[in-house]
Amino acid sequence: MSDISILELLRITIPSTEELASGKASKFLDVLANSQDLTESLLYAHQPVSNNIIPIYSTSEKTIGKLDADVVNEQGFNIIDGPAIVVARKGYAGRLFVVRSERFIVHEDAYPIKPKSDYNEKINLDWFALHYNEEFQANRTSAWGIGDFPRTRFMNMKVVIPKIELQNDIADLYLRRKAKIEMIKEFETNVFSQMDEIILNKIDDNLVNNNV
Repeated sequence: MSDISILELLRITIPSTEELASGKASKFLDVLANSQDLTESLLYAHQPVSNNIIPIYSTSEKTIGKLDADVVNEQGFNIIDGPAIVVARKGYAGRLFVVRSERFIVHEDAYPIKPKSDYNEKINLDWFALHYNEEFQANRTSAWGIGDFPRTRFMNMKVVIPKIELQNDIADLYLRRKAKIEMIKEFETNVFSQMDEIILNKIDDNLVNNNV
């Protein structure tokens, strides 16, 4: 079972009495510009040489590279002021995750979203990303086996926004449960790694004992 599926099982139903508002996602959030032409060759040719660097995000929480701020400005890439949510458009289409970097840029395989000014203090980014992650991924399109979650699809997704107090409580619960899942994964990885090492050592010992 994937992490997302586990989190989906932990999702909390929002009571109607706790609803603040509901409607299309475009009513509450703005889609910001990503950065085109962020190629591997460009990243390779512009290795960071200063302390003023800007991270680059794509379809996962791990950065795909960094660029000096001067290069970002020269290339005309769009700088996002964090925190913000990044939506994967390709690959893990529909995946949502929060980027807390003060400044960052987004590859064309994804796009950033932020609450509209009227909802800036009414939407907890962690809650939104975790609560709608599974639903958005389930609504991606698929062409030739490649997932896609375009801006238009995101903007037309129906969402329910509960009161911020409930969002904060749910986000705290989600994040604590997500942390436990990560701890379990790390424990499993360490256990299997140790088992592999024991098995390989045993094989080596047998080979030596048998003069192979």
